[in-house]
Amino acid sequence: MAEKNVFQRLAAADQGMISDCMLRLGLGGWMDGIHAAGDAAVFAGPAKTVLVGPRRGVEGYAQSKYAIIADMNAGEVLVVGGVETTENQIGGNVALFGQMQGLAAIVCGTPVRDREEMMALKMPVFASAFTARMPVSTDTIAINVPVVCGGSQVRPGDAVVGSKDGVLVIPKSKLDDILFELEEVEKIETALQKAVRDGKTFKEIEALAGQKKKPRAR
Repeated sequence: MAEKNVFQRLAAADQGMISDCMLRLGLGGWMDGIHAAGDAAVFAGPAKTVLVGPRRGVEGYAQSKYAIIADMNAGEVLVVGGVETTENQIGGNVALFGQMQGLAAIVCGTPVRDREEMMALKMPVFASAFTARMPVSTDTIAINVPVVCGGSQVRPGDAVVGSKDGVLVIPKSKLDDILFELEEVEKIETALQKAVRDGKTFKEIEALAGQKKKPRAR
């Protein structure tokens, strides 16, 4: 499947079913404490990472967030992570610039600011919190390196998928496997929902639910 179609498929899928597939494959990748800034929440795209750390005062990464976004491709997800901080890392103007560049989403494992502006965007923005506190004790260290965001490891090119339930990360090398499992999991989930609605017995319902945990035979 072409890359664009892969991310369209993931964005259209129920995130809970993607989570079932991740469990089948023994994967981690659920971000904790990262929430949508507004009503726009559904997205999927490849990660471009920004590593943030404590300020050194010298040798900081020279490019601004605007410059980093300007080098990104439409459909990519900007993921900012690497340090626990109470300072904002993205503001409304940067987020709007990302939307105008065609980004699929911005995901920050840190606070952001300008909540009203974020809420008005059509592009999803996810963050740990909102604050006006300026980033005076943090630096951008590097881009396109592994980062930790919301307690999950994110590597450049990983699939990042979001909904109002939160954000999850799928290793790039496991995308085909996730899609393979998803075909079966969706069928099982449909049958499970019908069984519950039709008043099937506990044992029948539990048997269907158990099928979601078993990897699909190839």
